[in-house]
Amino acid sequence: MHKQARRGAFAAMSVALAAGGVAALAAATPATAAAAAGTIRYYAFDINNGTTDPGLIPVAGSNPATFAQGDELILNDQVTSTHWVGHGYPIVGFDSGVCTMTRIPEKNAAQTIADCVVSVALRGGSLAVQGAVHFKSGQPEPATLAVTGGTGKYYGKTGEVQVSFTKNYKILSFRLK
Repeated sequence: MHKQARRGAFAAMSVALAAGGVAALAAATPATAAAAAGTIRYYAFDINNGTTDPGLIPVAGSNPATFAQGDELILNDQVTSTHWVGHGYPIVGFDSGVCTMTRIPEKNAAQTIADCVVSVALRGGSLAVQGAVHFKSGQPEPATLAVTGGTGKYYGKTGEVQVSFTKNYKILSFRLK
């Protein structure tokens, strides 16, 4: 996988994990009651999307230019509203987490798969998300991740987050219970 493809993969992992923060944020919005039965959307922007892979930790002895089983991607996103205000999208939260590459294409493995776990710290509590992100030809595919729990005012929250990808940001669509 070329370095550019690795950067795309890193950004995709960040997106998947940011979804957990979005779910927690939805619980804190004024429209929670109206949106409880629906879907709420936020954007996620990779803070580390520079010219290098700041979050990649390759397995010892592997080639850093290609993914190897056990490589880790350290995630760091800002989560924003979907409404442009002034000069940008207001930041409503942040996430941090890790995705571990668990399946690399081989003779009988059609896709690269990473297992992701994230924590999102917000005012009043945090939320946890986990799940698998699949890649095809080095690019992330839409993913659905589980919201597995929360702390503080998010205590007991569960649900799921669907993640899709654009060139500049990720779209996070979630439902909480």
